[in-house]
Amino acid sequence: MSQQWRAITDHIAAACIPSGLDLVHPFRVSWYNEAVDPAYRLPDFDNPGSLGILIGNTRALWPALRKPFRAEPSLAAAPDPIDRYTEAHVLAALRPLSQRWQVRWVYEQPPRRVAMQRLAHVSGIAHLSRSFLNVHPVYGPWIALRAAVVCDIDGPSGPACDPPSPCPDCAHACVPLLERAAAALRARGLEQPGVGDTWPLWLAVRDACPVGREYRYSDEQIAYHYRLDPPS
Repeated sequence: MSQQWRAITDHIAAACIPSGLDLVHPFRVSWYNEAVDPAYRLPDFDNPGSLGILIGNTRALWPALRKPFRAEPSLAAAPDPIDRYTEAHVLAALRPLSQRWQVRWVYEQPPRRVAMQRLAHVSGIAHLSRSFLNVHPVYGPWIALRAAVVCDIDGPSGPACDPPSPCPDCAHACVPLLERAAAALRARGLEQPGVGDTWPLWLAVRDACPVGREYRYSDEQIAYHYRLDPPS
């Protein structure tokens, strides 16, 4: 029974990875819930030690998404095709489980909002840096967080993680670029990072990180995420 959380995580990973959702990381729900305000906490089925699974992706999502994007007009026409695509594949992975489960999506608003970046840090998958980017030890900042799943079964034991920064010089390499991007946003009276003509400044923050540069998103993927340019 103590290893059942591993089997569930492996099942979800096996179902998600072929669809490009290649980051599937288990955690103990109490690690996260004890680190955030009550409004952001995950459900735990009255068991603080419940299994949580954080689901995200690297650049692997893009080649997996391109085929259905082209083949399914309804997907391409959706307000956010990536959210719709993610929902379909994550839910397909969860439905066969015999245990109760709940899922929270990265785009959800209060009272279901999850502090996904804090969750990525305390779960140990990616350090939350001073540039406000989660930096994976292999993929660097070239990752995206999509969903948090909670299963009604005991998760990993032990204390919460505090992953060290894999970047040796965040304060000098990235933070000044972050401040420049934030200043441009304020000057234009905007609130959402990356919108309007400020997106190259936010991309520059990501590009400044020396970790995982070989896993940088393709130009087409960047154009979609930052400018909503459709795939060619």
